[in-house]
Amino acid sequence: MNRYAGPLTLSTTLTVMVVVILILPWATGLGRAPVAVDATDAAYRTDHGDTFFHYSIWWAFVNKVFDGDLTVKDLKANGDVGLGSFDFLDGEMIMVDGVPYRITEDGKVSIGADEDQIVYANAAFFDADKQFEMPGPNDYDAFRQRLNPALPSLNYFYAFKVHGNFKKMKCGGLNKQSKPFKDGLDVLIPNRPVFEQENVSGTMIGFFCPEFIGNINVAGYHFHFISDDRKMGGHVMEFLCETPLEVELDRMKDYHFVLPENEDYENVELKKEFQYKKK
Repeated sequence: MNRYAGPLTLSTTLTVMVVVILILPWATGLGRAPVAVDATDAAYRTDHGDTFFHYSIWWAFVNKVFDGDLTVKDLKANGDVGLGSFDFLDGEMIMVDGVPYRITEDGKVSIGADEDQIVYANAAFFDADKQFEMPGPNDYDAFRQRLNPALPSLNYFYAFKVHGNFKKMKCGGLNKQSKPFKDGLDVLIPNRPVFEQENVSGTMIGFFCPEFIGNINVAGYHFHFISDDRKMGGHVMEFLCETPLEVELDRMKDYHFVLPENEDYENVELKKEFQYKKK
């Protein structure tokens, strides 16, 4: 049983039957194979559409737990939008419409393979509860401040999809690490690689956690970006957008996190604390 994707049900048998029926004509040369719909995954998505999925805790990530055991395949089983970091900090991660993109320390963008591992992630099955345009101009600080009154309550969790045509976008990456890990995020983030571009359109995927989350996750807003041409992205540091931003938000009341199962996590001493600048 996949411990991330949830239990199998009787619908698994029905799914296998449907897939066989759909593939048979193609295999015998009678037609093209259509895309098979996995009813089990659809049911799981419906049951978990209001769930914030979180792998590892932020406090462990801050304290050099950079070796994870969550695969990309398991991540996609728990959401179609997300953000985080790949194993050994070998790339920032942003997932849009079920596709997990990796932005490495040199700024190159690629798609994560199912077997790739992730050290920290937030994800959700996105189903917008509210859509609106936020008039420009906006920089990152103004954007976050103007989001607050748009939320039904600051005591829930939220996922965001935000699309815009940005006059300026500044993103951060992370430098790949190797064992034994020496520096924590308190050192790595201030010295992170930076990627900047002007006149770029793209999507920000983000999450909001209430202040009561403490060191379990990033408190407040956390956004990653990917350009429409899939050539630039990373952790959002700053931006300027003079035109309206298309904002979608999804409120979530269920929170589910999975802890790593490895020696790094078992032996970590949660001494250092670090949070991004809040607005």
